[in-house]
Amino acid sequence: MLISRRLIVFIFICLLHTQTWQPFHIEELSNYQNYEFDYREIDNRAQNLPINQQDRGILTHDVIGYLPYWEYSQYPDFNYELLSEINFFSAELASNGDILNSHNWENLSIVEFAHDRGVKIKLCATLFGQSQLTSLLSDSLNRDNAIQNLVTMVTSKNADGVDIDFELLPYSQRDNLVLFMEELSIVFHNEMQDPLITMATPAVDWSNAWDYNALANLTDGLFIMGYNYFYSGSSTAGPISPLGGYYYDLDYTVQDYIDKTNGQLDKLILGLPYYGYDWPVVNDNINSETTGSGTARFYSDAQDMSESYGYAFDYLSNAPWFSYNTNNWQQCWYDDSLSISTKYQYAKEIDLKGVGIWALGYDEGRSELWGAIDEQFYSELLGDLNDDEIVNVLDIILLVNMILDLSPLQFNSDINGDGNVDVLDIIIIVNIIIQEL
Repeated sequence: MLISRRLIVFIFICLLHTQTWQPFHIEELSNYQNYEFDYREIDNRAQNLPINQQDRGILTHDVIGYLPYWEYSQYPDFNYELLSEINFFSAELASNGDILNSHNWENLSIVEFAHDRGVKIKLCATLFGQSQLTSLLSDSLNRDNAIQNLVTMVTSKNADGVDIDFELLPYSQRDNLVLFMEELSIVFHNEMQDPLITMATPAVDWSNAWDYNALANLTDGLFIMGYNYFYSGSSTAGPISPLGGYYYDLDYTVQDYIDKTNGQLDKLILGLPYYGYDWPVVNDNINSETTGSGTARFYSDAQDMSESYGYAFDYLSNAPWFSYNTNNWQQCWYDDSLSISTKYQYAKEIDLKGVGIWALGYDEGRSELWGAIDEQFYSELLGDLNDDEIVNVLDIILLVNMILDLSPLQFNSDINGDGNVDVLDIIIIVNIIIQEL
């Protein structure tokens, strides 16, 4: 009965709020529109940090994180071994294709810093709203202006590509968005060698405005914004990124993408939230009715609050939540390492290209969410037999001793997985060392 009640309530809410619902990226960009930071001080601190050359494990899937400019101070402290790409958010476009605000992109040191640590970085371009997108996408001169401005900004910083975040797309611009991405791809491939081109795409395509199949064909990946299923204006409190328990949830979204892209799993990235919402509510019952707008809570804040007010886990939707009462009842839903790890596991089981993060820095130095990535996607370095985090001649000596029965065999000594530990495994380690020279 609980699932049925939730299903009915959530479908009603979706129908009621289709026109008023707002994506989270728009909300956040608006909240931090006037935010300023001292990028020189941050970059100077970053430049004094050593590069860890020893860490040579691998990620089994892509892990892509958005770095909003207001979280720039956090970038020196990220766990780069657990990231494959960073999208710097953002270069704000005008409807004529001009760049209104690049948020210091031209002067930032993060591109070189990320490259030194084996992580690729792209510039995210943003434009939100039906009228703005119509003006840009329906005019060939505006499209060309935007593309030229973006490729200039990306190549000037030796970045790896571009991410396009266009939201509240009207159905009338469905074909024009595909045309824009075709034109953008041609220009970027003419100006760069193997540019990375990705897009942020919605959890639910309410108006059938997105040609997922064509866009997947044209890009290296669609970053599915798998969050804000419940949002600041929701009539009841609930999970931001549910997996189960509701009609519209992550599984609905992923299956919709799989169907509409003709099974292009290698182009789908499941983005997950490092934030939640804290709503004023009627009482402490799960999914209590809200009495006002919810306040966004970064993961670090929500986790700290849950440790003070108590913690509950909704196994139907795979999401943590808690209620508390200061002067009035409040209810907060968010994602933690348990819920996100469960969703990472789901992405692996479906065999998606990878997972994504909105947004880097929202953990504010806490380690639990990095731990979820490490648990699900990080693989020990092939050939590192002595666990010193580097593959070198010492590993060859150890392997030779294993073959000669001078040292006991280790579980990771069968490098090529053929069931034998022999000279073929030595050859693989030698090749690994040569490739790194």
